[in-house]
Amino acid sequence: MKYASIDVGTNAVLLLIAKQDNGISDIIDISSITRLGEGLKKKGYLSNEAITRTFYVLEKYRNIINENHVGEIFCVGTSALREAENAEVFLETIREKLGLTVRVISEYDEAYYTYLSVKNDELITDKNVIIADIGGGSTEIIKGDSQEFFDFISLPIGTVKLTEMFIKHNPPHNDELSSLRTYSKDLLLKLPFDSNDCALIGVGGTITTLAGIIFGLEVFDKDAIHASGITLNEIDKLIDLMKNMYTSERKAIKGMEKGREDILLQGIILLREIMVYFGFKNLLVSTKGVRYGVIHERLRDTES
Repeated sequence: MKYASIDVGTNAVLLLIAKQDNGISDIIDISSITRLGEGLKKKGYLSNEAITRTFYVLEKYRNIINENHVGEIFCVGTSALREAENAEVFLETIREKLGLTVRVISEYDEAYYTYLSVKNDELITDKNVIIADIGGGSTEIIKGDSQEFFDFISLPIGTVKLTEMFIKHNPPHNDELSSLRTYSKDLLLKLPFDSNDCALIGVGGTITTLAGIIFGLEVFDKDAIHASGITLNEIDKLIDLMKNMYTSERKAIKGMEKGREDILLQGIILLREIMVYFGFKNLLVSTKGVRYGVIHERLRDTES
């Protein structure tokens, strides 16, 4: 049986096609930046341009799924689709024209699926973990161990929202970055748990792009960065490099994912504040996330 899992996020849409083989074995795993949540914070609804970009990517994914003769398809939507006034109109269009039903999941489900993707990862062997999943519209911080999902918090910020809230200049002014840091720190004070005896696992496009830059990858290499380590010192050096660069200059950074050059710095700063809050000096990179967790849940239900 082949499974397809689509994660419709605020910044990117991800497609995983996998089969069951002592867990989950990847066949295809791709990501496309569509910036579905662009302008949502200010307007309250999805723009026609963002809807069009996202629809075309979903149409492409639908064709890839058909070509691979997938048995079951799971589609989930996160922050942007939870918040947008016109989300249902968009979802109905996708149902009618593409035959894809997108289930808009709660913050809890988003955190839980991310946890499942880490729990079932044989390359991540730490028993106790804090997972930071930085998205475009929200950031889930999760605590669990190899057996149990303990707790989580969903912060109403991500790379797209932080950029639209605080960054007005190119390069950003120091006071803009300072305000972003202060806002992030204040939100972190709401965290309901500590990090005692835990390792930090980073999930999401911000983390994987960060890893690609630190490792100097010409082309994204999932195997090269998955379960690799990044230090706080490396993050600080990259922030110092990027904060004075124009967006056009960031495009040329080796490892930068096209379409992320204007929002990545804000996500990295948020990650840094999370690490400092908990006292972490390093993190492990996970290239997985919600799309994997959805399939893990399906396989678990099948086995039971």
